[in-house]
Amino acid sequence: MTATDELLMELSNLDALPGQEAQIRQALQDIIKGPSTKDAFGNLYFGDLATDKKKVALYAHMDEVGFFVNRITDDGFVYFYPIGGWWGYVVLGQQVRATCRKNGAVLEGVVGTLPKISHKLSEVVPISEMYIDFGVHSKAELAKAGLQIGDMILPNTQAKKSFNQKKIIGKALDDRVACTVMAQVKNQVKTKNIEVIGVGTVQEEAGTRGSKVAAAQVEADINIVIDVANGKDTPKAAEFPNRIQGKGPGLVLADKTALGNIKLLDYCKEVAEKNQIPWQYDLLGGGGTDAGSVQLFAGKPTLVFCIPTRYCHSWNSIVEISDVEATIDLLSAVIGSLDEGGISLEQF
Repeated sequence: MTATDELLMELSNLDALPGQEAQIRQALQDIIKGPSTKDAFGNLYFGDLATDKKKVALYAHMDEVGFFVNRITDDGFVYFYPIGGWWGYVVLGQQVRATCRKNGAVLEGVVGTLPKISHKLSEVVPISEMYIDFGVHSKAELAKAGLQIGDMILPNTQAKKSFNQKKIIGKALDDRVACTVMAQVKNQVKTKNIEVIGVGTVQEEAGTRGSKVAAAQVEADINIVIDVANGKDTPKAAEFPNRIQGKGPGLVLADKTALGNIKLLDYCKEVAEKNQIPWQYDLLGGGGTDAGSVQLFAGKPTLVFCIPTRYCHSWNSIVEISDVEATIDLLSAVIGSLDEGGISLEQF
């Protein structure tokens, strides 16, 4: 079995804009043992959806924030449209790669902008004013290479370990961390009385769209959404540091779209403490997850597991390997406990 850190770096290096998740979809089908099915929207399901057993679903979104080509000038400069939350100050001057859907070619370029006259140093250049310079002389040269309107553009990075080997630095850790956790749990956990359904959702960063379709396909008895959020343990990130790296996954009380099932949260907390697995409470005050869609489908117990990840929605994020492994351990222990005792929805 692929080591967790190696798997995460492998997935980080792949590209999957919302609506163009083919690379991650194929990778998960290669990594996760057993059959999979894909719905018309592009969501992936691992496990027996038609089982008579009680079902526990693990959700991880396959897409990442990025951009697509929306205009090419005659002299070959490419203007781009952001998908998901981006701040202009992390974009300017960065290296990007565009994947041509016509032929699979990957073109590398640099985000640039020439100011109208000049920008004050205190100003953030609007993304709409930025362009990508692929080093060509004409629109025709890009067309010959295969680039066209709608092609995805993503940070041109390669995942790596920190010098002390404790953390991983790379793009798209939101939500390749969750894809890694879901894949490892699906491959490691063996159950008798319940069916574990791994769900790779699409278009989460474009409005949690895939999970709206997926929840109806799965109809799980318990839903666990795996996601990440910005660690608040860096200088001046928060008045009271929380979501601290090295302290394990967060059990999320609430986000902007969903309230965690408090009884399920307490159950996971008790399993963590029994097995001496680190964990922490969390609250996502600034955003939502697939839980909002999943929870509202049939009202079944739903909880978000959140892994602290620094600098989300930027060129490079940082996650602590021990937090990823603790999330795998805790989910495995929770599923094992549910399998041993059977699922009684009344307890949640």
